[in-house]
Amino acid sequence: MRSRFRREKAAGHLADAYLLVGPSRSMLRQTALECAAELLDAQQDVNLHADFALFDPVAMGLTGGLKVEHIAYRKEGVPCLESSLRYRPVSGRYRAVVLLDADHMTADAHGALLKTTEEPPQDTVLFFTTTELFALSPALRSRCRIWRVAHLAAEDLQQQALAAGITSDSWQPLKLACGSGEAVLELSQDDRNFLLQGWAALEPWLHGQANLDSWCYVPEASSLAEQRRLGLLLLGAIRAWILAPGLDADPELLLFQSRWCLRLDRAIGRIAGQVTPALVFQDLGNLSCAP
Repeated sequence: MRSRFRREKAAGHLADAYLLVGPSRSMLRQTALECAAELLDAQQDVNLHADFALFDPVAMGLTGGLKVEHIAYRKEGVPCLESSLRYRPVSGRYRAVVLLDADHMTADAHGALLKTTEEPPQDTVLFFTTTELFALSPALRSRCRIWRVAHLAAEDLQQQALAAGITSDSWQPLKLACGSGEAVLELSQDDRNFLLQGWAALEPWLHGQANLDSWCYVPEASSLAEQRRLGLLLLGAIRAWILAPGLDADPELLLFQSRWCLRLDRAIGRIAGQVTPALVFQDLGNLSCAP
């Protein structure tokens, strides 16, 4: 991918914004940093370059993704994209800005980003990453040159899974929960164990052998922020597991899937919107819908 970007730069065919799409957050991050380093002719760590800016919601401690104040200036002391674009490059011709997890931004941040990308400053190249292309609006996608970052080969994934201690029985539910094998490998061991505990609690309920409270409980955590993160992780996984049978299922199951996806989407949105996880899980547990 870096050599492809090098060719575009040499030919003078650079886009104002690139949208890197792929299953692996770490691969997307690495690709974006490599392209930024190529743009800036960085001889050392691109993070130290005067004309480089990185907006990484994970490193910034943002469980729900970038907020509007990280795109448009709102208050002093908060790093934001708008401020990074205020001045011309100081070290060379170009400036590079990398914004990770664009699909996790809040709606307000997404709207602000549309305004920012409408007329980006000259000689500035923006790099956005996403694991879910269609989570972004058509307007934003249309302003970017979209590049797909390939999956790892299946054999490489299996070797890395075995090296990480992931058994064959655990691999499939984890892959369903995360959306790809690459995403499974990026989870910490604690998070993988947490999801597998969730799957073990959910499976009997799916077969009518347990009550809703078998899986619908607030995750234990050392802080509210961690509880929120684990709640989002668990509910997203449960949504994926409920949908696993596919579209050829019988009408009764399809109705069940549709009903619970709506409920889980609402719960996920509430937690991401800063509603206390305990309240969200309590409300979800009060619903009655047997599989």
